[in-house]
Amino acid sequence: MAKDQIRDLHLFVMESALPFGMGIINNAKTGGFQKIMDVFKSKDAFLEFQADGKTYAKTVRDKIDQLIPGLGYPVVSVDVTVQDNYPDYESNDQDSLVSTLKRIDNELDQLRNFLSHGSKDIDD
Repeated sequence: MAKDQIRDLHLFVMESALPFGMGIINNAKTGGFQKIMDVFKSKDAFLEFQADGKTYAKTVRDKIDQLIPGLGYPVVSVDVTVQDNYPDYESNDQDSLVSTLKRIDNELDQLRNFLSHGSKDIDD
């Protein structure tokens, strides 16, 4: 349980907090304290700071990943399930394969017939 919480915190820091912090730093460099205050007065300051710091956060994550692989870009766990939608899959698949092979065989016969006999009729 504690391991999941640490992983979730790490993911939050790398995906949300780091871009937010880098956005504040970026705004401070370009416009000083006044620009930071202007962004805080906007409708959604958190998203604006994140957007401003996205590129710088990627650079920081890349450098962290060079030092310790996986630390800059944490692994996200996923749950995978497989649902069997075709209970008689084998019998349906067998029938489908046989009918497809028969169709291909018939078309090959038609092609052979055309190439041997019908090629004379092309100009007609």
